[in-house]
Amino acid sequence: MSNKLLTKEDVLKLSQDKSAEMRSKTAQKLSAYYNNPDLSQKEMKLAEDIFRIMVEDVEVKVREVLSESLKNSKDIPEDIVNKLINDKESVAIPFIKHYQNLTKELMYDILDAQNVEKQKAVAQRKNVSEDVSDYIVDKCNEAVIESLVSNSTSKIKEKTFNNIVDKFHSNEKIKEKIVYRPEIPVSVAEKIVIYLSDELQKKLVTNHSLPNDLVVDIVEQVKEKSTLKISEEFSSDTQVEELVKELYDSNNLTSSLVVRSICMGDLKFFEYSLGLLSSSPILEVRKILFNTQIDFMVRNLLRKAFIPKTMFPAVFSALKVLREINFDSKLPNRKNFVHKVIERILSYENASEELSEEDVNYLISKIS
Repeated sequence: MSNKLLTKEDVLKLSQDKSAEMRSKTAQKLSAYYNNPDLSQKEMKLAEDIFRIMVEDVEVKVREVLSESLKNSKDIPEDIVNKLINDKESVAIPFIKHYQNLTKELMYDILDAQNVEKQKAVAQRKNVSEDVSDYIVDKCNEAVIESLVSNSTSKIKEKTFNNIVDKFHSNEKIKEKIVYRPEIPVSVAEKIVIYLSDELQKKLVTNHSLPNDLVVDIVEQVKEKSTLKISEEFSSDTQVEELVKELYDSNNLTSSLVVRSICMGDLKFFEYSLGLLSSSPILEVRKILFNTQIDFMVRNLLRKAFIPKTMFPAVFSALKVLREINFDSKLPNRKNFVHKVIERILSYENASEELSEEDVNYLISKIS
């Protein structure tokens, strides 16, 4: 076959050749020939007529080779495109994934057909548009969504990202793929962070340019949760006291960490932290917290420890729950305790302290 001319003899040769292997080789050569910019209209039409024969070939291998060979072509007639994308997966997927001129309408048809592998091929296309991404999130299952967010070139609107988080926040793979994308909107980072493991929270901070206040909050949450897990394992006063001292010396004994500890029922950590931060003996701290009902003494202790006033309601709510249930820090049911504390914070009333909705949300975020 000439590189510059396709003749009737070539077509006759193709029709007489019964070998699937030879027909496959011919499909490769013809596809390369078809992409020649110097091809005449007559030669192009002849090539397309041969493609129409090949998309009907009984041998799957021939159709697979044709699909693979045509996937990087341009302006293929629509009837040939339709035949290829509606063929079996091994034929259709390479073409769906790579054919540049696949129309949005045809992509929607593929997504509506509910073949997951073909849907994934659409999601894996280079530079998937925002509209197609929207359609994928609306129509497809988790496996396809994972392919979409794994595709670093796909264009996803902020609203679509938020929909993904709302619908699939329990899917670890999808969350991981979002965190590892080159860019995500700040609102998405703020929404997804509460669903992430400590490790993925760290990756979210290191992989993206986030506002300083969000970065600080995420880092503190990771650090504080990890610290309090360590504290729970310590049974003796000496061990807890040493841990608190180490945190203090490294400037990591933050107010939010101290308040989080009492709201999680980690009484021992809270007592030793207040003692160190307020320069008060541990016995005096315990006496003030539990041997008196005089709130102003507790407030003075918190002020001496430089605990922000906005956190006072959380402390008082936790102390009230502790006094009511005579809480033993070795008991395992901390989850119920935390829920009780949150309920107390939400119903907290004090004439001298107006707790705004923003304060409430902040305090709950520090506990949960």
